[in-house]
Amino acid sequence: MALFLKYFSGVQGNSCHRVSYPTRTMCVLQGTPVDISCTYSHPPDATLIYKYWFKLRANQEPRDLQSDSEYEGRAEYPVEETGRSTLRITDLRHTDSAEYRFTFKTSKHEWKGSLHGTTLTVTGLRVEVTPVATVTEGQRVTLTCITSCPLADKPSYIWYQNNGPVTGSENPENQLVLDPVGPQHAGSYSCSVRNYAHLHSPEETLTVQCTMNAPQTPSVSVSPSGEVVEGSSVTLSCSSDANPAANYTWFKEHEDSVGEPGQNYTITNITSELGGHYYCQAHNAIGRHNSTSLFINVTGNYLKSNQTLE
Repeated sequence: MALFLKYFSGVQGNSCHRVSYPTRTMCVLQGTPVDISCTYSHPPDATLIYKYWFKLRANQEPRDLQSDSEYEGRAEYPVEETGRSTLRITDLRHTDSAEYRFTFKTSKHEWKGSLHGTTLTVTGLRVEVTPVATVTEGQRVTLTCITSCPLADKPSYIWYQNNGPVTGSENPENQLVLDPVGPQHAGSYSCSVRNYAHLHSPEETLTVQCTMNAPQTPSVSVSPSGEVVEGSSVTLSCSSDANPAANYTWFKEHEDSVGEPGQNYTITNITSELGGHYYCQAHNAIGRHNSTSLFINVTGNYLKSNQTLE
């Protein structure tokens, strides 16, 4: 992944020794390899004595990168055609960000590499979450895979949630948009670029908070439905959408609460005195709401009455 800019060449002295750097600036991903190349020329009657690449360091003499301890096992010159040289650095590190120059010496002249070479910037990946990393469900959230400099050739980006790839997330855009965001989107996110999918960014955690709301008007039902016979059992049920979840209390009209608090209220061996209007109240930390009333009409047990008459 590299950003290629303007061509540059230089000539030293009057002996037609020349070095040209086709790429002045490169932006490359940390952990990947890079090839930095140049072309050079000298008079045909001059004999080449040595040539090498070096990293520009303030107040230091040039050192051949192949023998530089900082680049041990990572720097090589794989393409050594006549008039062309390539420096390959593998497993790039942030400390490799620098200007690199080529130098050579012939029997007639020494090219000291005093002219500008190729400047390399090594960048990592990081995830930025906007507007913030802790959001409420229903919001729009944008995750951006950021580099410190623009990578060339517009690579495809891959997104991961909790170390697993996000389905359908690979595309040339460096953003993943979650709109609207929900609880299923909560987790740790990282990104990578195609061809280097093993090089993930550090993870960024997205926290999704559920929307807090008071209970909606509860719905009520009775089981069994229809006529309620004296001496039978009946169960009243109440439900309401709320966050956090609602607690329930049952009331008989004009009376205090009845039974134990709960979503269901069962009356066993019901009598006519227990008939009447019932309603439930759903409540949580945000608020409370009463249901409409439910009328329980208790009819007599005719079988029992006939047995008594005998």
